[in-house]
Amino acid sequence: MTDPAARFALPPRSVFEPPSYPNVWFYVHERLATSHEAAVTLVTGWLRDHCGLTDNFGHWKPPEGSDSQGRVGGLQPWEGSADPAFHHAHDLHIRYYYIALRQTGSEWATVEGIGAPSGRYARFAGSVHYEVADEHPLHPSIDDCPYCGRTGSYAQAADLFAGAHEPLGLELLLGGTIRGDLVARPGGGPAGGIERMQETHAVRITKIRPDKPDMNIVDLAVVLIGPRGA
Repeated sequence: MTDPAARFALPPRSVFEPPSYPNVWFYVHERLATSHEAAVTLVTGWLRDHCGLTDNFGHWKPPEGSDSQGRVGGLQPWEGSADPAFHHAHDLHIRYYYIALRQTGSEWATVEGIGAPSGRYARFAGSVHYEVADEHPLHPSIDDCPYCGRTGSYAQAADLFAGAHEPLGLELLLGGTIRGDLVARPGGGPAGGIERMQETHAVRITKIRPDKPDMNIVDLAVVLIGPRGA
């Protein structure tokens, strides 16, 4: 049986050379987007409107090879440290990669036989993670934080970013939870959970075990988005 990664024909990291392989890929069916640009706008616009992911840093933020980025901040404030200097809120931060895919002619892929609408999909990538808020002096990491730190099931993470921040970001982006608990924005409304797009679209999320030499990440997901009733 063909492995999931091969079915999606995921491009190598060398296409855009980010520090880490993108841990989420969005595939948008051609019936929803007649162009690659429209597919990017559909997904990033939904994440902006429904999850609050916007580029609101207010200062230059290293793009790390990305074409745009967004975050939602003020999440899960933690004040459990004996030292108030360690108290902090969190950011869900995502970087988007799409222009290099167009430049290399790899922005479209055909998907068949996985229980989702078959056909051509416009695709682009994201690198998402969960971390100490960008404005905090100790950004991005505080080891003993029960939300983003080297604690609980992530206590043995050798690399806090790859071993905890990225998997946590993917969990929140996909399902709206951190360590199984729902996360809300300060003003109300969910901070993540693209699976809620199923209310208006056919959405299928496939988890893939990263097993290629250039996939220097722990968790990887492909989100297929198609028309309802297809």
